[in-house]
Amino acid sequence: MASQPQKAETPEEMISRIIDMGFLEGHYDKVIRGSGDAAAVSVTKIVRERSLSPDEIDRVLIVLNMAFGSEPNGPDAEPKTALFVLRELDLSTNDPQLRGRIAQTRKYVQEEFSKSTKPSLQN
Repeated sequence: MASQPQKAETPEEMISRIIDMGFLEGHYDKVIRGSGDAAAVSVTKIVRERSLSPDEIDRVLIVLNMAFGSEPNGPDAEPKTALFVLRELDLSTNDPQLRGRIAQTRKYVQEEFSKSTKPSLQN
């Protein structure tokens, strides 16, 4: 019996598994890290207009923190969609602790973007 080669998961499929199932592998971090706003676009496709549980919101925050780690560069460095997602998450909960984590993620995303726009200091 010949075995079928396994299809590699796309970043969007990985993000879906993180948000929907809480499934997180180290490999996911390597793929998502530094992807910037592209990951936030995937988040919007995955969650669409559904209401998220506090656990799902926390997992979205994990994805956004990974995506903006390592100073994203290129067209997806600017966090337009990420900031939209964070605003929507903030509006979707009244939990002060969760809102605090959302605010921390917003600050982190903005700081990482700010770092990516500064000229490097190479000699």
